[in-house]
Amino acid sequence: MIVDGKPPTRGRPKTLERDHVLKTALMCYWATSPDVAISKICAKAGASKPGLYREFGSDDGLKEAVLSVYGEIVSTRRSEILASEQPFSEVLEALITYTIQDRRALGLPDGCLLFAMRARRDEFGPLTRKKIDQLRLDSLEKYRQWIDRAKANGEFRADMSTETAALYLDAQAGNAMRLQKEGISNEVIGEILRTAFSAL
Repeated sequence: MIVDGKPPTRGRPKTLERDHVLKTALMCYWATSPDVAISKICAKAGASKPGLYREFGSDDGLKEAVLSVYGEIVSTRRSEILASEQPFSEVLEALITYTIQDRRALGLPDGCLLFAMRARRDEFGPLTRKKIDQLRLDSLEKYRQWIDRAKANGEFRADMSTETAALYLDAQAGNAMRLQKEGISNEVIGEILRTAFSAL
């Protein structure tokens, strides 16, 4: 039967608000841990479990989708900083400032969801593990490109390989996020980062 010129749709109408559920899940995982139960996310988002599973397929699918959104949030500004044509030292300071910004003033939890999930990578499903790996590789590539430009401009030490430097920067960023989650002040974390980056 055709109603108002449109064929009928099959099954239940789609009522789940995907973006709202993703934002809710993201904030739950980020503020507490990725162990937050699907039922709790559904309760907070006002969504049904069957609707969530129809949309994302599984807990693994939801976590993958959340990480995709999170990657866009956290990587956009960092990518802009790393792509800057400013001197290496100024870009480094901009990265530190971005890392230690007051998250709560922005309505965001402390720490980094991606680093927290990277530390537990093997506990997740295949979709989530693949997304974690992809985001890590993307981040390392941005660091490599920046370091190579700095080397070409004579602003970076020649005795350290680009790969080593990229991994070092990534490790320091992860350590900073862990300390922030533990409640260490941003001022102290900034001092730690400046000390660590002085090796570059």
